[in-house]
Amino acid sequence: MATQRIRASAEKFLLQGDDGFAVLRVRLLSGETVRAVGKLHEIPIGAECELIGRYEYHPTFGRQFQVDSARADLPTTMIGLERFLASRHFKGVGPKTAKRLVNHFGAQTLDVLRERPSALTEVPGISETRAREIAQAFQNQEDVARLGAFLRGHGLSLHLAEKLAAYYGSGSAAMQMLQENPFQLIEDVHGVGFKTADELARAVGISEHAPERVAAALLHVLTQAQEDGHMHLPLEEWTARAGKLLALSASDTAVMAARLVARGAVVYERSGEELVAYSARMHQVEMNVAERLRDLVKSGRAVTVTDNSHDIAPGGGLDSFLEDEAVRARTADRGSWNIALTALQREAADGIRRHPLVLLTGGPGTGKTTAVCAVVGQAEASGLTVVLAAPTGRAAKRLSESTGHPAVTLHRLLEVGQQPGGRYGLGRNRRHRLEGDVFIVDEASMVDMPLFSHFLDALPEGARLLLVGDPEQLPAVGPGQVLRDVIDSGIAVVYELELVFRQAEQSAIVLAAHAVRAGRLPTVATTGHTDYYFIEQNDPAQVAQLTVDLAAARLPAYLGVDAKESIQVLCPMRKGRCGTDRLNELLSARLASRSSPQWQVGERVFRMWDKVMNSKNDYDRDIYNGDIGLVSGIDSDALTVRFGFDKEAREVRFAKADCGGLVHAYAISVHKSQGSEYPCVVLPIVSEHSIMLYRQLVYTAMTRAKRLLVIVGAKSAYEAAVRKTDVSRRYTRLAERIQESAQVLNDISFDER
Repeated sequence: MATQRIRASAEKFLLQGDDGFAVLRVRLLSGETVRAVGKLHEIPIGAECELIGRYEYHPTFGRQFQVDSARADLPTTMIGLERFLASRHFKGVGPKTAKRLVNHFGAQTLDVLRERPSALTEVPGISETRAREIAQAFQNQEDVARLGAFLRGHGLSLHLAEKLAAYYGSGSAAMQMLQENPFQLIEDVHGVGFKTADELARAVGISEHAPERVAAALLHVLTQAQEDGHMHLPLEEWTARAGKLLALSASDTAVMAARLVARGAVVYERSGEELVAYSARMHQVEMNVAERLRDLVKSGRAVTVTDNSHDIAPGGGLDSFLEDEAVRARTADRGSWNIALTALQREAADGIRRHPLVLLTGGPGTGKTTAVCAVVGQAEASGLTVVLAAPTGRAAKRLSESTGHPAVTLHRLLEVGQQPGGRYGLGRNRRHRLEGDVFIVDEASMVDMPLFSHFLDALPEGARLLLVGDPEQLPAVGPGQVLRDVIDSGIAVVYELELVFRQAEQSAIVLAAHAVRAGRLPTVATTGHTDYYFIEQNDPAQVAQLTVDLAAARLPAYLGVDAKESIQVLCPMRKGRCGTDRLNELLSARLASRSSPQWQVGERVFRMWDKVMNSKNDYDRDIYNGDIGLVSGIDSDALTVRFGFDKEAREVRFAKADCGGLVHAYAISVHKSQGSEYPCVVLPIVSEHSIMLYRQLVYTAMTRAKRLLVIVGAKSAYEAAVRKTDVSRRYTRLAERIQESAQVLNDISFDER
């Protein structure tokens, strides 16, 4: 359809997203109202605007105007002035006050606000104080509008203008900072990255070779590396990446790199034969983790039973402990003592009594949970306080259910959130430590280095730490590879459980996962096994349709379960015909109620009882990245999500401005599934995802399934994924850093503690 230009007045925002996308009801000069859709966040209510775009037909909302570009002018009509003054920009001015102002001053209202604000007191009910507040709000609005006009002229949005003005106090102050050093915005304003700052720098005429630009690019490269999981970068790689970003040679960036080191923003260290570069923060984090682990091991002491009638000498073993009838009676409700432990499980369960730092690893079905139950029971019966934690809420809940002991997320354990005095941070730290004797962290492969550093800081003196996890699963999304590095360092006592229990051997999921873990394509016979299937299909479009049919209809009917609650599709990537974006679109259309109210955020439409996931941490409301729930309410002001699928589920309301972090969750990435288990998992594997297909990812996805695992896709892609290991090395020196002090630790025998 041909591009059109329309003039209208802005009446009401029907929806606003964090990215500037909005649905705005506008009134044409003819009096007709139209839904305008596009980047309209900068349009003030009541403003007269010129919109360029085209009319389109939406299957649900009908005829609407898709906006390519928009320009707004301050209102001139009486009704436009009223709506403008009653908008969110003028706090305390409602429709009635706005009407009185416009009735009194007419078309000159804005001129009065700009030139004679004291005249506002002529209007009944407006005091001098309120007049100053209204005039100041108008001045601030014009201030932001000037900043917005500057940004719009360079392809940026008014949404950014409001964010800058809020941080620096006014549009004028923000404009001054833009003129002086736009790269400071990266550090000051959340959401402003190097690309945006660089566009602003060009707009104000800063040279491509300006020192502040080179410095910002170098720091940006280190930040990007952290987002990719690295703690540092080799010096040559660091300067080369920055040079490519700036279109400068590595030698041009090397001079500024040295200045950043001299300034203390970057730290150089030697790793083997090469120099590596850390941001100052990541260097401090890694140094702290190594130091705290060394302190933990050096300060460890033998744990003894505090119940005088049932003391166990430090040299005693778990066998004699389990045979004590009084102890068995006190822990009978757990049921853990009725399970026969292998020799290695017994040794692992007993190890935390003799060693301050223990790692328990192994694949599915090898008895890690049983050993953890034994540790919990033994410690509590010995009068010790046990603290259980995991990186995610779902993992913590699973840990609590399997042990019969309360478990929380690491964030909640550390009391992350608003602290007294309004400061945001950690309630538990070196000055206010945690309380407990034995700390158990499950799914430790998911814990990144900064979080682990905070956790170690908060451990009390003399604490014992048991890390439980599988190093063959995907590493943490954040920087570092804590579990792997601690294993490689040799600082901990490591128990690796390898024996698959007979009960687990009845599960084809477990056998298939162990085959993949070992680098072999599963060859489990289907006879007698009903929980693992591979359905071969080479055409990605057919794989997508089959995945949707399995998840929405066939598997729920086969298992007798609810599709949204019990079936989870896991994908290697977001994009593509079998990516999360496309599959969520298909599954939402198939499963959600289309006759109920809808809620649009950007290009995403939510329906009642849609399965959704929160993708941002919100510590104040206790919802985290990865939490899954169902849309349980939609009204004009908010969308309500019921997180969880059991009696403990709770509802959280999301205002329009909060919905940017909600995404559909019928299909999620394998990375997002870490720490969770689902009754049934469907995993599409196609060659177009080959860049992300490797053994650890497939293995992690397989181990998320409890009752049924169905893999759909090309056998060649499946085979290639199993053969390929993740060759992308994470740059970290934690293991090396710990080993540098190995001589100190060797002087302290574990058996002497």
